[in-house]
Amino acid sequence: MAVLGAVHVGPAYRALRKAFEDGKSKPGAADFYYGEMEMRPHDRTGTTRPERGLVHGFGTLSGYSLRASRALG
Repeated sequence: MAVLGAVHVGPAYRALRKAFEDGKSKPGAADFYYGEMEMRPHDRTGTTRPERGLVHGFGTLSGYSLRASRALG
């Protein structure tokens, strides 16, 4: 069984999010957007270290603007 890393999972989340957006399913697309953003700090090939740090901070502080409880906390 092969183990997939963030390099492979991130584009899969992106494609699934796009399919949900095209199908007019906003809640489903939001879930895949969140998953896609969670993979970005782990992708060492496509992003720089400062960019990964910013994305990680954005997710930690605000939940990528999808998780209101984090922003309020």
